[in-house]
Amino acid sequence: MPAGGRRQNYLPPVITLAVSGFIGLIVIFALDEYWDLPARSFGEFLKPIRPYEFSIKVVVVLCLFITVLGVLRQAILRIQRLSHMLTMCAWCRRVSVSGDWISVDQFLQQRKNTTSSVGLCPDCYSSQVADRSAPAVASRSHSAA
Repeated sequence: MPAGGRRQNYLPPVITLAVSGFIGLIVIFALDEYWDLPARSFGEFLKPIRPYEFSIKVVVVLCLFITVLGVLRQAILRIQRLSHMLTMCAWCRRVSVSGDWISVDQFLQQRKNTTSSVGLCPDCYSSQVADRSAPAVASRSHSAA
C-alpha cells in the first residue's frame, strides 16, 4: 500500500474514454440546439431554439451513460478477479508464480508469510475410517466360514 495506508484508486482508460465520449455527445447536442451548426454551416434558415429537446437528449444520453458505466464496472471487476486467480497443477498441486512452479507451502510462505500443516477434514477422516474398517469386516466373515 502507498504511504499513509490509503489505497490509490486506479481509473482505467476505458472509463476515461467513455466519460469523454458522453461529454462530447452532450456538447454536440448543445452546439446543435443552441447554435444550430448544421444550418449555419450550409447557409440554411436557423431553426428556433427548443431547450426541452436538448433536455430530452441529455437525459437519454445520461441514462445510456449510467448503463454503460455499470457494464464497464462489472467487466473491470471480473478482469481484476480473474487476474488474481491462482494457477495450480492438477496433478502435483504446485502453483505457478511468474512462470515458476513452486509448492503450495512455498507460495504461502512467499505471499502470505504463512506456514501450513497437514490434517484431515471430518469428511475425509470418516471415509478413511470406513475404508479401513471394511476390509477387516470382510476378512472376519471369510475366516468364520
